[in-house]
Amino acid sequence: QQAASQAPRPPSTEGRSALVAMSVTVPPEVQRQLGEATMLYAYRDFQKAMAMLLEVVRLCPRLPHPYETLGLIYEEEGHKKKALQLYLMAANLSRRDAAQWRRLAVLATEVGEAEQALFCLGKTLALTPDDVDSLWEQARLHTQLGQHRKAAAGLASLLQHRPHDAHVVRQLAISYTELGAADRAIELLSHVTASLTKESPPAAAASSSAAGGAADERRAGGGVGGGGGGGSE
Repeated sequence: QQAASQAPRPPSTEGRSALVAMSVTVPPEVQRQLGEATMLYAYRDFQKAMAMLLEVVRLCPRLPHPYETLGLIYEEEGHKKKALQLYLMAANLSRRDAAQWRRLAVLATEVGEAEQALFCLGKTLALTPDDVDSLWEQARLHTQLGQHRKAAAGLASLLQHRPHDAHVVRQLAISYTELGAADRAIELLSHVTASLTKESPPAAAASSSAAGGAADERRAGGGVGGGGGGGSE
């Protein structure tokens, strides 16, 4: 029972990997310390783990793993802002990973660090420029910070991917209005309305055709029924 109570139970990382791929040469002694620190972390001996991880940072400051693990410890202890700073250091040192930057943007937003969230989203979009969710979140944060010109630029880019998304059109029109360009907002709304109107006739024609076909079937059914009735008489 005592052995079971001492079994390692790594804390939740909320989607972040506890390990970051090593991209630098690590001396054997540092590898040993890193492995021991990781085990201490797994057994939740955070104080000793932190002391050893800080020593690893001193010896190999460009190694991302200790920053990541220190961030996990701080997050486990409820210090999300400190954790974010350490995760950012790890992300800057590790491989190009759009998903990692996107997760950090979410965490930065959670702790109220909008500027850092925008930084992370910028990194995400540099790697995956067609990520519409990141484009939308970036524009939302720019709007929140009153950066309407940047918000408008992002929304205009997003509109190319979602030309008929009412939320994007509405927010872009608001951004134009905030910039004192009400004429551009009106032009945008008119253009979108016109494009939707152009698409409506084929849909209406298809609907009309379907309705006409149904009516023909009903008439045909009535004729057959009438003929049958006449025969029975």
